[in-house]
Amino acid sequence: MTESQPQQRFRDIQFNKIEIKAISHTTVKELIGSLNNKVFDQQFETKYANHMNERVFVFKVIYDGQGWEIRRTVGQFIQLEQDMANNIFYYIFQKKKITGSLETDDPKKTLVLLHKFLQMITCNEIIPQCALTFLEISCINLPFKMKECFMEKKSGSRTTTSCCESLETKLAKWQKRYFIITQQSLLYLKGPEKDKCQIRECLSFDSDFSFQYGKKETGDDNKIIIQFSQRKLILRAGNLTIFIDFIYSLFRSIKDSPYTKLHRFGSFSPIRTSECKWYIDGDKYFEDVCDAILKAKETIYITDWWLSPEVYLKRPVDVRKYAQSSEFLYTRLDNVLKLAADKGVQVLVLLYNALLQFLYNDPKHAKMQLESMSPNIRVLKHPPQKIPKIFSHHEKMVVIDQKIGFMGGLDLCFGRWDTQKHPLFEVHPFEQLWPQIDFSNSRVRDFFDVRNYEATLLKENEPRMPWHDIAIQIKGDTVIDLSRHFVQYWNHVMMTKQNKKKQQLIHANDLKMEGFVPNNTSSFVDYSNVVYTGRKESLIQMKQPILLDEIKTQEVQIEMNHTIQQQEHIETQQQSNAQQFIQQQHKDFQNYQKYEKKFIQKQEDDNDDEDEDQNYYVLQTQQQNQNKQKSKMKMEKSKMKIEKSELKNQGNTEGIQARINLEFFIPHIDMNQNQQSCITQLTRSSCKWSTGIRQTEKSIQNAYLSLIEDAKHFIYIENQFFISNTAGYPVKNLVAQALISKIKEAHEKQQRFKVIVFVPLLPGFEGEIDQSNSAVLKVQLHFEYQTISRGGKSIIEQLKQEGIKPENYIQFFGLRQHELSPQPNSIPVTEIIYIHSKLMIVDDQVALIGSANINDRSLQGNRDSELAIIVQDQVTVDTIMDGQPYVASKFAHTLRTSLYMEHFDMPYEKVIDPLNLQFEKESTAQANINTRMYKQVFACYPHDDIKKVSDYQEFKANKHLDEYDQFKQYIKGHAVIFPLQFLCEEDMNIKVSQKEYYVPEISFT
Repeated sequence: MTESQPQQRFRDIQFNKIEIKAISHTTVKELIGSLNNKVFDQQFETKYANHMNERVFVFKVIYDGQGWEIRRTVGQFIQLEQDMANNIFYYIFQKKKITGSLETDDPKKTLVLLHKFLQMITCNEIIPQCALTFLEISCINLPFKMKECFMEKKSGSRTTTSCCESLETKLAKWQKRYFIITQQSLLYLKGPEKDKCQIRECLSFDSDFSFQYGKKETGDDNKIIIQFSQRKLILRAGNLTIFIDFIYSLFRSIKDSPYTKLHRFGSFSPIRTSECKWYIDGDKYFEDVCDAILKAKETIYITDWWLSPEVYLKRPVDVRKYAQSSEFLYTRLDNVLKLAADKGVQVLVLLYNALLQFLYNDPKHAKMQLESMSPNIRVLKHPPQKIPKIFSHHEKMVVIDQKIGFMGGLDLCFGRWDTQKHPLFEVHPFEQLWPQIDFSNSRVRDFFDVRNYEATLLKENEPRMPWHDIAIQIKGDTVIDLSRHFVQYWNHVMMTKQNKKKQQLIHANDLKMEGFVPNNTSSFVDYSNVVYTGRKESLIQMKQPILLDEIKTQEVQIEMNHTIQQQEHIETQQQSNAQQFIQQQHKDFQNYQKYEKKFIQKQEDDNDDEDEDQNYYVLQTQQQNQNKQKSKMKMEKSKMKIEKSELKNQGNTEGIQARINLEFFIPHIDMNQNQQSCITQLTRSSCKWSTGIRQTEKSIQNAYLSLIEDAKHFIYIENQFFISNTAGYPVKNLVAQALISKIKEAHEKQQRFKVIVFVPLLPGFEGEIDQSNSAVLKVQLHFEYQTISRGGKSIIEQLKQEGIKPENYIQFFGLRQHELSPQPNSIPVTEIIYIHSKLMIVDDQVALIGSANINDRSLQGNRDSELAIIVQDQVTVDTIMDGQPYVASKFAHTLRTSLYMEHFDMPYEKVIDPLNLQFEKESTAQANINTRMYKQVFACYPHDDIKKVSDYQEFKANKHLDEYDQFKQYIKGHAVIFPLQFLCEEDMNIKVSQKEYYVPEISFT
């Protein structure tokens, strides 16, 4: 495959396009003084007093629509003239040396003469390379740059644990390299000419960035030592003039970069404004990704845990056309990417390099298939698998032209596409929603040979496992940060042994800078904000700028059935809402240190007590629960009828809390997914192994803790896992403890507060609970139940110990679906809806959407790599909270109510207020009814009546499929009660006799 050159726009120099403007003259000392930094100490300035007073002439070079400043001394002009005199093209100018007639005592005249000299050079049809280098014109097209020049670089000096690092540095050779300082990074190449203009490394300015220079710090007057997250650079300038200009340019560049300090939640990404659109489940998400790819003009970036080239992005697929070259084939991912690549779009894909011995992802197949489609498609796998790594690249991201971003929980792979109806079977014989291998159920039979994508995995009457997920589309400034993460990840992979001599990527800001404004721009204002700084995670108060001009509404058309006065009220409030949000940021992390000290210490103390007392407490609780749970089926049926009649009665009464005529008060809210102008911030879990950075970033966990701490009314969570520190050793993340603290605080203040958690009823691993291959399934359940309700330190147990009724403050639900299998052998079947979402909504104000599960793998930062975005809409809606009028964020509110309407099968008017007691009673009662119906008809697990594995067969024997038609009418929505007593008498931890015992325990948490 030919080597593609993504992002870098290489060019042939067209000399008639070069324009030179004389700007000003100054001295070296005045130039350095303009930085408002103490750049050089008094000893340096005294030693080089003559040089510090040397005159510097500033010119603006304009080429190809771009402009930049160059700063030159007379000495540099003399050197240029000498270099050109040795060039055959300058022979005719040898007798016209301008620098010999300079009047150095009159800088204004000198500036004019030097300007004429440069004009004379650039008016020629051919300009020698030495002149182009003098003007800092190279064959790489970078619209925004600070400086280009040659420097000497010492080889080596990468971040390593080698004991020979010091010796290697001493023996390293000095090499001449061409450096480019941009606003976001330092690049180096072999040279500015087209045949040498290959980016050997793109080193990002970040919070780890620092540099030392001068003899006192480096032992050499002209030496510079620059520290990045990825590596250390040791440079040496050819003379003092180049040295000082390089230092000056570095200072200016890092001053303008928003990435040289950590921001809220300890994130690399600043707070931005973006347009956002949420997705529930995969159908519309896959469709929009497909359309965006087909509209791409320059670049497509994709990162996935698993990518299936043969997955269809638009459904249904007409299986009658498989043998034809028809239009529908182009909705298959590999063909869609080929169409884009054939137009010249550079397609870059990063995949987690899973080993086939452990996972079915087969990234090797994805790489071979995609790269065979076009030379413009490039796929990298990471990490290298010489030694298997137990952690993974788990982020899911698509970025189009560095302008549109897609992210969340959805990989572009088999088994992810679904609708909010979550059918179990195909309903049309030809137009299929899940063609071929995509009709799958990993609980019954996991994928094993994804290359054989035309195979059928399931048998007759075996249902697919529905897939519930959340994702988001972003347009605007945060896409710059998404692109930056991709570039950092890509370049890290490129620096592995097999790729290190290939082309690296450049940051989006360095290429386009759309939506980026330097920090020193006058349109910024300061506000108090909590940020991380330095190498320690200490919290300090700093001022962080945000662009107010971009916090106003982006003229989003909200078609709401409001009065004109209400629309005007919304528009005028948007900017003040944004300012209020920003002003509250200084509170975000005041309690984080308390968590770090108090809860970690408590966890360490508790880990010493995994004990007989806990077992005694659990046994006592189990006996009580067994007595409560045992009842006859007739009693259950009668109870269900009573509850059903209660539901009907409740539906005719006013809300208990809201003494407001809901029909009069509730405005019509447009639920259409037009783009909303939002305040956004990207967070991530990232570390040395995943992206090459030295300091681990766990800003996703920090965001979880901070948002939970700031919650005032309720928290809604959907997640694939729920494993936190209350499970005990070795789990460390503090999400569960933060929830406990928040509930305790609300209880002490006697405030209404609610946490709703949706998690999968079972982990998505193959195997039945009574089979030998269910060890991984059971150990996941072990840690989840230890977090939620067992072991003596769980959420529910800690609340009970404080005299708090857990059910008043926190509830756990799962999702399940039922359906008749297709004819002719039609039977009733049921299957769990697998919750793969990674979502938290707080107070209908803020949403956290990403790829991170609630477990240590995702949240500790140094394990799986993850991405998540924090979203607060600037468009507000009038709603109800705890029976009172309430102004909510439209993005969060519409997402939460849409999910409630899907899960509980209730109209908007009933789910508008998450704290309404009437809604709470109805939703809980309906989930209980659903749970009982599934038990009565299907005898499906998990269920509270199955206390140990040996109960399963007897429980399963009590199904009554013949009663399906009678009872299916009572099942509304998909929500069921999460069974907290399931396998409560079973030790689900891994046994020594099982092969999984020899896998590190942290791989399951």
